[in-house]
Amino acid sequence: MDVAGVLREGWGLRAARVEVLSGGMNSAAWEASGEGWRVAVKSVPAADTGFGPGLQVAERLSAAGIVSGRPRPSTAGRLSEVVDGRQVAVLEFVEGEPLAYGKGDQRAIGVLLGRVHGVLREPAGDLEEWLSMATVFAEYFDYEEWVEPAVRGALDGVRALPPLTWAWLHGDPAPEAFLRQADGELGLIDWGSASRGPVLYDVASAVMYLGGPAIVVPAYLTQRPELAAELEGLEAFLRLRYAVQAGYFAWRCAERIGTGLDDLEGNRIGLTHAREFFR
Repeated sequence: MDVAGVLREGWGLRAARVEVLSGGMNSAAWEASGEGWRVAVKSVPAADTGFGPGLQVAERLSAAGIVSGRPRPSTAGRLSEVVDGRQVAVLEFVEGEPLAYGKGDQRAIGVLLGRVHGVLREPAGDLEEWLSMATVFAEYFDYEEWVEPAVRGALDGVRALPPLTWAWLHGDPAPEAFLRQADGELGLIDWGSASRGPVLYDVASAVMYLGGPAIVVPAYLTQRPELAAELEGLEAFLRLRYAVQAGYFAWRCAERIGTGLDDLEGNRIGLTHAREFFR
């Protein structure tokens, strides 16, 4: 993509420098700067339905004082534009060091995730409709024989829970999405997987990445203490999170999708992690 041209024509910005950033699993990104400005440019497929809502969520969080990679409207006043069949957005560039897996970082992740869900609270929606995201790759569930029963069992586990608290979700709160800035403030970026759903899904995602709930969950509850009883259903959501992982990587393995990875073996590793959890 001609990033400099897109910035000039769509956002009225004349770039002096454009550099490729490490892309996500389903996106491409660049850093661009000019006189007095610096942005991140992100491009995703036109069919990506989470991109637009994610931009709106980032804007909402920024207005509440949480660093989130706020989108910069185009000259037409839109948060994204379609360029060569892809959605493109220009985002506030967020400086900072990605968090890791130490105890202090796990606490920080739990606290910020609780704050975010407090800002992004939503009325409960249709659970069954939301759960359809776990079966998007159903045609690939036969890639390995364990995948389909694991997914179906996880869905049944969530259906059996009492009513759930909803918010706009990050969808993939891995430690590297949390950036600590020079002044100590913490930001949460990469809102491309945002959706409305039960907050336990985000908490379970964080637990999956961090290897357990011992630190992140108590930290989360410092911000949302009213959810203590609800978090007793975390195991069901952890199973759901790994089920989503299983379907996603079954698809990537079957179709040999390589975006966001150094090599295709990364897909096999992702599927193996899910299989080991269900064992």
